Amino acid sequence: MKLQPLALFPLPSHVLPGGKLPLRLFEPRHLQMLKESFINDQGFGIVMEEATTTGKSGRILPVGTRVKVTDFYTLNDGLLGVTVLGMERFCIHEMETDEMGLRRAKVEALPNWPSAHSNFSDKQLVIRLREVFEQYPELDELYPDKQFDDATWLCQRWLEILPMPIYEKQMLIAKQNSEAARQFLRRLITQ
Repeated sequence: MKLQPLALFPLPSHVLPGGKLPLRLFEPRHLQMLKESFINDQGFGIVMEEATTTGKSGRILPVGTRVKVTDFYTLNDGLLGVTVLGMERFCIHEMETDEMGLRRAKVEALPNWPSAHSNFSDKQLVIRLREVFEQYPELDELYPDKQFDDATWLCQRWLEILPMPIYEKQMLIAKQNSEAARQFLRRLITQ
């Protein structure tokens, strides 16, 4: 088992391999994370963080996604915006917080879910996701090359956008393939 160091960016949302996510970066620790991701060309990790009622940082869930920046730009408010692309899932083994408040971890890369051909049972998942893309042009623009015939791609995009408890999402993301997510989504979307 090979562990690699990775800076972490906790969010209530998540991105999976092949997924894209726009981010606003303004805290010094996140700008440092971005700088390091370019220097060593390994990107950084997006992880889900448990929400707290106190406003303090919550528990970081163990499975995240290593991302790389594909675009950066200045936002209307003058802050830095970046778009990241999900590269591979990982599992956190050790984590610490540095003096800036930046979380760093030693992570083990997990294999990406294998591609799986969409079939007739996935028809509603495809139709509804097309509707989501039509309704949200900013999301549609992130994916000029949509892969509706790949059930894995389809499930990953649904898991990124669905509002659901993070522990349920984490459980599905941690699986070795997309089949559990596929079954869950079929039950949820086709009802």
